[in-house]
Amino acid sequence: MTDHETPDESWHSLCAEEDLWEGEMSYRRLPEGTPVLLVNVDGRVRAYQGMCPHQENTLEDADFDGGVITCPAHLWEFDATDGSGINPANTRLKEYPVVIRDGSIFVGVPAGDAGKVCHR
Repeated sequence: MTDHETPDESWHSLCAEEDLWEGEMSYRRLPEGTPVLLVNVDGRVRAYQGMCPHQENTLEDADFDGGVITCPAHLWEFDATDGSGINPANTRLKEYPVVIRDGSIFVGVPAGDAGKVCHR
């Protein structure tokens, strides 16, 4: 186990901190292929599942206005500060823990959780 892992989750470096400016979003994939959406809101980096819970459409081409993530397939909207649904309100994006270490953004994915999509 490295200093970026715990028994409950694996940590993956997805990009350099300088590659995700405030107000930006970046779609990445974990080594095993799990899609992850990184957002930087008010200087805080957050990581969410990279698939919309509605029909599991990819968020690779999602719109991001600095505060709202909008799925390109059916225009579902999510609050970028916590992943909660805006339209519809009874859904959310699964959030993954983020650590910034030595200029890199690390995302932790619980063991057995890779590839799963939170639906509600």
